[in-house]
Amino acid sequence: MNPKMSMVLPLPQLKPENNDEYENRITFRLYIEKLLNQKVGRYLEIISGIASLASVGIYIVSTYFDSVEWLATLDIVVCSLYLTEYLLKLFAAQHRFQYIFSDFAIIELLTVFPLFTIQSVESWNYLQRLINISRILRVFRIVRMINKIQSLSDTENGGVMRQIYVIFSTVTTIIIVTAGVLYAFEFPKRQELISKDPNKGCSNQVDKCNFHEMIYFTIVTLSTVGYGDVIPQSEEGRVCVIVLIIIVLVVIPKQMNELIRLMGLQSVYARSFYKPNHEIPHIIICGYVSVASLKNFCNELFHQDHGGQDKNAIILKPSIPNTEMEDFLHNERYEMFLIYLQGNPMIERDLRRAAVTQAKACVILTNKQIVDSHSADHKNILIGLLIKKFVNHLTGCNIRLCMQLIKPESKMHYKQSLGVKQITDQIIVVEEFKMNLMAKSCFCPGIITLLGNLVTSAGEQKESLDSEWLTQYTDGMGHEIYRTDLSSKFQGKTFSEVAAIVYNEFSGILFGLELDFGKQAIITLNPGVFIIPIQCKVHAYIICQDKKVADLVATYDMTTEEIANYHFQLSQPNSDKDKLNEEEEENQVEDHLLSGKDQLDDQYIIEKDYLLLNEPVSLMDATSIFLLEQPEINNHIVVCGIHPSIYYFLLPLRAKYLKEIQYVVILAPEKPTDIWEYINRFPKVKFVQGSPLISEDLQRASIHCADKAVIFAQSSDANKTETEDFLDQMHDAESIFIYKAIKKINPSIQIMIELVSSSNIQFLLDKDYKYQNDFKYELTPLQASGEVYISAMIDTLTCQAYYNPHIVTILQQILTGMRQSNQITQAIVVDLEIKDSNLYQVPVPEDYLNKTFGELFNYLSIERHLIPLGLYRLAKAVDNKHPYVYTNPPAETTLTPRDKVFVLAHQLPADLSGIPFDANFDPKQVNNKEVENNKALNFLLEKLKQQTSSQNGANRVVKQKNDKTVIFQGQQIKQTKNIEAENMNLNAAALQVLDQVNEQISIVKDQINDIKSSLAQKEDEIVEKCRRAIRYELGTVIY
Repeated sequence: MNPKMSMVLPLPQLKPENNDEYENRITFRLYIEKLLNQKVGRYLEIISGIASLASVGIYIVSTYFDSVEWLATLDIVVCSLYLTEYLLKLFAAQHRFQYIFSDFAIIELLTVFPLFTIQSVESWNYLQRLINISRILRVFRIVRMINKIQSLSDTENGGVMRQIYVIFSTVTTIIIVTAGVLYAFEFPKRQELISKDPNKGCSNQVDKCNFHEMIYFTIVTLSTVGYGDVIPQSEEGRVCVIVLIIIVLVVIPKQMNELIRLMGLQSVYARSFYKPNHEIPHIIICGYVSVASLKNFCNELFHQDHGGQDKNAIILKPSIPNTEMEDFLHNERYEMFLIYLQGNPMIERDLRRAAVTQAKACVILTNKQIVDSHSADHKNILIGLLIKKFVNHLTGCNIRLCMQLIKPESKMHYKQSLGVKQITDQIIVVEEFKMNLMAKSCFCPGIITLLGNLVTSAGEQKESLDSEWLTQYTDGMGHEIYRTDLSSKFQGKTFSEVAAIVYNEFSGILFGLELDFGKQAIITLNPGVFIIPIQCKVHAYIICQDKKVADLVATYDMTTEEIANYHFQLSQPNSDKDKLNEEEEENQVEDHLLSGKDQLDDQYIIEKDYLLLNEPVSLMDATSIFLLEQPEINNHIVVCGIHPSIYYFLLPLRAKYLKEIQYVVILAPEKPTDIWEYINRFPKVKFVQGSPLISEDLQRASIHCADKAVIFAQSSDANKTETEDFLDQMHDAESIFIYKAIKKINPSIQIMIELVSSSNIQFLLDKDYKYQNDFKYELTPLQASGEVYISAMIDTLTCQAYYNPHIVTILQQILTGMRQSNQITQAIVVDLEIKDSNLYQVPVPEDYLNKTFGELFNYLSIERHLIPLGLYRLAKAVDNKHPYVYTNPPAETTLTPRDKVFVLAHQLPADLSGIPFDANFDPKQVNNKEVENNKALNFLLEKLKQQTSSQNGANRVVKQKNDKTVIFQGQQIKQTKNIEAENMNLNAAALQVLDQVNEQISIVKDQINDIKSSLAQKEDEIVEKCRRAIRYELGTVIY
C-alpha cells in the first residue's frame, strides 16, 4: 500500500561498558541542567552580572589612580565565580564541543583569563594589558544580564522598540569595549613616551592617557568626524581602530536595515512578538489555520474542564488575518489568551518571535478537504521537523508536536524522517480516523456521536429542555474520557470486578487500562478477567462527568495518611531517571521499521484479522449496470462517490469478527481505475457508474432496498489559497443535494454524511423540526443519532491529544481493535494473556427489559465480562422520533425493548448477538396468523390496490405495491417494488399490470422455495429464532 521510501540508517550510539556509571553520570548532568534552566540558573546569571557591573565600574575608576592594590584580589574572586559558572554549563551541555566554540563561551573563557595569569604580571608586563582587556570584556556579561531581565511591553511597536534597544546596546558595548582596549594599549605607550620626554610631559606633545579620552576618541571615530586632536600612539591601538571600523561597517548597517524593515511593515502582527511568561505556559498553532478549525480547537483548549484559561495560544501564520479572523481574535472569551503573529514557521526569526524554545507544544493543523493531500502532508512534516531541529539545536530539548496528517502513509514518512524507535508526538491521521469511524457506524449506528461526546468537553446544560430524550442526550454529552491513577487497593482484583466497583461507587465507566512496564506502555480496553498487577504502575481510563470523579478512583479505600502521601508524590516533579529513559528511548533506532518490516507486519495483520479474497477481482467483473438483476444484493451499503482513502473504509467492514458481510456498492461518475488495485481483494464490492445526484442512477444501485448510504465531503480546489477560501457553507452543497435525492427515493434509509460546516446540518432536518432561538447543531436529531460526521471533530480530537497523549490510541482501538506491532509489547501481551476488545452494539437481554441500566451493567461486567458504554435508543424509546445516543446513563435509567447497548467485548456471546432490529419497522403491519403458520419465515404480501379517478370515468390510476419482508437467520430483508401506471385506459392497462404482477409473483415464489429448502436443514434453530423475533415484536407493541 505504501510507496517505497528511501531509508537512511543513523550511526549507532556508543556507550561505556559500565552502564551503571554511565547512567549515574548522565542523571547527575540532567540534574545540573535542570537547575541551570530554573531559578537557580537565573539567580546565578544575575549574581554574575552584578559582579561584572561592579568589577567593570571599579576598574574604570581605578584608571584614574596610580595603583589599587586590592584590584587583583577582586579579580580572583570574580573570576572564580566566572569559572564555576563556565564549568557547570560545560558539564550540563549535551554537545560540549559545540558549546566550547560558541561565541559567548569564548568570551566567558577570556573573562576568566586573569585568574591564571595574575601572578605572572610582574615577570611579563605585556600580561597586564591582556588582563585589562579581559576586565573590560565583562561588559558582555552585563549586556547579557540586561537582555534577560529586559521587560519590553508587547505593544504594537514592540518589534521596533526591541530593535532600537538592540542597536543602542550594540553601539554602547562597542564604545566601552573599544575604549577599554585602546586604554590597555595607549596607557603604557604614553607612559613610555612621557618618560623619554626631557620635559617629563610638560611640552604638551604627549598627554597622560585617560579612560574618558578613549571614549571621546571612539565616538568621534564612529561618527566619522575625525577631529584629529586625539590619535593612537601605539601600533596595537591603530590596529584596534581598524578592527573597530570594520565591525561598525558590518554590524550597524545590518541592524539599521532591520529597523527600517520593521518600521516599514504595515501589519502590526508582522512587528509584534510574544514575551513568554514562566508562570503561564503557551503553545504554538501553525499550519493551515482557518477560523473554523481555530474556533473548534480553542473551544476545547480553553474549556473549564481542562483547568480554565491558564495558558496562551500563539497563532503563527504567514498571511494577515482577515476580517473573520480579526473578529475571532477580539472575542471576549479568548482575547486575553490568543496572540496572532504574522510569520512563517519555516523561518527561524519568526520562530524566535513566537518563543518556540519555551513553548509547551506545537500544534500543526491541516486542510482536511484539499485535493493534493500528499503535498499538504509533506509541508506539515517539514514544518514539524524544522521546529524540532531548531528547538533541539538551541536548548538540547525535544518539543512535543500535535500534528494533523491526511494520508495514513504520511505517518510512516514522518517516523522514518525522525529515525527514532517510538514517536512521542501525537499524530492524528485525518482520513484513517474518518474512514474507520464512518465504516464502524454502518454496523454500529451512533458511534460517531458516542466518540464525539467522549472527546468534546460539553459541561453542564444550563438551559431547560422541553423533551425527555434531549435531556438524556445532553446529560450524556457531559461525560468525557479521563486518565487517572488506579488505586493500589484494586490490585489482585480482575478488571471486571474493578469496573463494577467504579460504576457503583462513582458512577463512572472504567473501560481501559494503561500498564507501564519500564519503557513500554500498553493500553488495553476491557481486558476482562485480567488481574490488576502489582509489579507495574497502572493508569485507568474512565468515562465520567468531571476530573474530580476520576481522581476519586485513585484514592479509593485509602486511609487519610495514604491519601496525603499520594498527593505528596503527585506534587513532586518527575524524576531525572524518567527523563533519561525518555531521551534514550527517542534516540534509539528501530531497525525493523527502517528495514521495512513494519509494512510486512501490517500486511500480516490484515491477512489475519480481515477477510480477503485469494485472487483479486477485476474492475470489469465488479461493475454492474443494473443491480436489480442481482437479487442477492440487498440490505447493502451504497457509497456515493469514490474517495482516495476508501481502502480504510472497506477494511473495518471486512473484519472477521463480523457475523455478516454486507455488499458495498460504489456509485461514482468515473471508474476508480487507480484506486481499484488497492481494494480488489475485498469480497462483495460492486461498482455502478453513475451520478448519485441522478435518481435513475440511484435506482440502478438499488438505493430503495439498501440498508445504509455513505456520503463523503468533496475535496477543495488544490490551487486555492487560504486567502481565497470559499465559504465552508458552500462546500457541502453537493453532499446536501445527494442526501436529499436519496431520501426522496428511500425515506427510511439511514445515511452517514460528512459535513465541513456544522451549520449546514439545518438543511438536512425534517420540515417539522422546531428551531430554537440559538441554533446548536449538536442538539439536532441527526447529530444525536450519529448520522452526521463533522470535520471539525478532528480539531477537537487534536486538542484532546494535547491534554491526553493516548486518546488517539484509545479511539483507534475502539474502531479497529488492539494492534501491537512492537515485538516487546507483543511478548508482554501474550505473557499476561491480555485480550483485545472491540466495540459492539447488542440488544438488551430479555431478562433485563424494564430493569435499570445499573443492573444491566453489573450483570454484563461481572458475569459476562462486557463493559457497557451507553445506550442507542431507537425511535419511541421515550418521547423521541429519531434514535439518539445516551452516553453513560444513570444507574436508575429504565431499559426498553427499543434500546441497544454499546459494549466492549473480546468476543460477543452468541446469546447476546440478537436479531437485528429495524428502527423503521412497524410491528402492527405484520400478519400474526402468517407468522404462526410459517415458523421459518415472516412473509407479508399486501394486496394489489387499484384506485381510479377521472372526470369522464375513462382514465384510472393503477398502483401496485408489493412489499416482501423475509426473516432469515436473524436478518430482515425488505424488498419493495413500485409500479405505477397513471392516466391509462382500464382495458389496455389491466393486461400489462397483471403480466407484471404475475412476473413478480413468480420471482417471489422461486425465492421462497429456495429459502424454504435451505431453512428445512436448520428447522429447530430457525423456529427458536422466530420465537425470539415474535417476542421482540410483541414487546415493542406492548411497551
